[in-house]
Amino acid sequence: MEERLDKVEQRLAVLERDVAVIRSNYVTREDLHREIGTVLREMNAQTWKILTFVAGFGTVLVSATYFIATHTK
Repeated sequence: MEERLDKVEQRLAVLERDVAVIRSNYVTREDLHREIGTVLREMNAQTWKILTFVAGFGTVLVSATYFIATHTK
């Protein structure tokens, strides 16, 4: 009986260690919300940079086309 109890205690100790490792690797809700907020802000900034570039490039193309159309004969 004593031997079986020792085995159970050893297995319980291993289990407690495993659960401690699992808990240390968990992400809390606050961590997840903070990370998602950061990613969304970065995506928003990148989207505006791309839109600004596309609008600027389109303006340059229209200007170049207008210049070519009015100054060539």
